[in-house]
Amino acid sequence: MRPLSDSGARFLVAPASILAASVLFGLATPGFLTLDNGLSIAGQIWILALLAVGQMFAITVRGFDISVGAVAALSGTLGVMAANAFGLPALLLAVPVGLACGTVNGWLIGRARFQPIVATLGTVLAVKGLALLVTGDGQAVPLAAGDTAGLAFDTVLGLPPLGWVSLACILLAHLVLRHVVLGRRLLMLGSNPEAVALVGGSPWRIELRAYQLCGAFAGLAGALMAARAGAGLPTEGAGMELQSIAAAVIGGTALAGGRANVWAVLAGATFVQVVLTGLNLSGVSPFFAQIAVGAVIIASGLMDRGLRFLLSRLFRTFQQKGTFQ
Repeated sequence: MRPLSDSGARFLVAPASILAASVLFGLATPGFLTLDNGLSIAGQIWILALLAVGQMFAITVRGFDISVGAVAALSGTLGVMAANAFGLPALLLAVPVGLACGTVNGWLIGRARFQPIVATLGTVLAVKGLALLVTGDGQAVPLAAGDTAGLAFDTVLGLPPLGWVSLACILLAHLVLRHVVLGRRLLMLGSNPEAVALVGGSPWRIELRAYQLCGAFAGLAGALMAARAGAGLPTEGAGMELQSIAAAVIGGTALAGGRANVWAVLAGATFVQVVLTGLNLSGVSPFFAQIAVGAVIIASGLMDRGLRFLLSRLFRTFQQKGTFQ
């Protein structure tokens, strides 16, 4: 039997963190624990959730992608330009733009054997420069092809339409990770790279697919960002790369690779959004808010270690008593 500390324990951290943060902010801010605020948080998490799920694929193969925020900004901007020229459905051009950026990252890391920090840092600089180049001056590009405010702010069963789109894509990511050969190969590459070659897989191609998925989810996040804002925002996305990594790791994705759960990552993104919303409602200075977010991320890491230690001790105790055979 796999030790409990290596399986389900790490996925309890995000729900426990959400509960702790909600209680804390509920006591500190009277308006936090209200239905309206809950619906507001539910309407805001989806861009970060998509970035975090994409980041999950990269971390699963022992990497990461610090370019996702910049890729989302460029993808959304190019999607808006395409929509203005060819109609609103062309906004989805943002997805293949993100996929192309992910392909570059995946080839550099998987085939050319660049370190993830080097490859994705280079992509950040190139993508930011390209976003400024295509817009001329880095100004927002208004979405003239149609009004998307209803998609972003109206609600259907408590969620905006863009939230349902995101949830469907997150469900697709879950199916890929758990029920498709590619998903099993991604987990295998992260946990035991040598085993991939033994079953006939190509390690570098699987790593490429992980970064392509990461880029595609960043592109989709860029499309949602543009639809929500009603404009392409070429300079947006700063800080979202670290938030996405934090959400993925708090959601139980192992930095050592081979462990991931899509729904736990969604919970991790929810936790980050809960913290950001709570700090905003509390009137905290944005500069202190950055310190607070960093502190709660570290606290969640400590909670992860504590839960895994506690559950591992319980497992050994039950095993010694003959409960588990």
